Amino acid sequence: MAWNIVRHAFVIVFGNWKEALKASVLPFFLLVTILAGMSYVTGLANIQISDASLGQGGNVGSIALFVVVALIASMLVLSWVAVTWHRFILLEEYPAYFPAVTGRPIGAYFRRTAMIILQMFGVLIPVALIVMPLMAGLLASPFVLALFSIAVNVLISFVWLRVCISLPSVAVGEPMTSVEAWGKTREISQTILGLGLVMILLNFAAGTIVNLALAPIPVVSSIASIAVQWVSMMVGISVLTTIYGHVVEGRPLVD
Repeated sequence: MAWNIVRHAFVIVFGNWKEALKASVLPFFLLVTILAGMSYVTGLANIQISDASLGQGGNVGSIALFVVVALIASMLVLSWVAVTWHRFILLEEYPAYFPAVTGRPIGAYFRRTAMIILQMFGVLIPVALIVMPLMAGLLASPFVLALFSIAVNVLISFVWLRVCISLPSVAVGEPMTSVEAWGKTREISQTILGLGLVMILLNFAAGTIVNLALAPIPVVSSIASIAVQWVSMMVGISVLTTIYGHVVEGRPLVD
């Protein structure tokens, strides 16, 4: 079932590829423009990574400012794209070449995303502080460390997918809390656990193929990497929408 949900998400994205491009290309072009402008405003565009002065004086402030602006701008653009795509799938609102901003709960989506991230940090950091010392000896083994890393990523994905169905609810104007989202996904929790594992493995495989096969051709590798990240983002949003449609609106889960 987990694989079928992912497959369905791919079908949604590539079956509606024109709408997917409309929902995402211009917002991310604006994001790149903003980040490029910030790099010039802060003077970072003229600093090489290997420059010895990179971490000195005013550069530290410029880097911090750039990071803060980049984080906020990226989350806002992601919220813009996600709201547009959720509403296309759930409400059949077709995106324009310039996706609608006015009358769309982009700010609310941004705030809900930030809240979920803070909630997850609040839960996972204390757990890590307890578990890591207990497993310190075992983690010296590369094999155990790899298994532990996979388990942690699956756990994070599991929690993320369960609480993040509150995001499509914000997009369609019927917001719910993380607790409500957790409760509504209880019956399909095993499916979501498998879903987290499938998505992690797919992302790892795609990244590995791009890095290994295309590394000798930097330009092609960069383009392929951007394409993989775009597909991963749109499929991830579609997965959340599929789960929301099932547990909240009663739509049949993928057969």
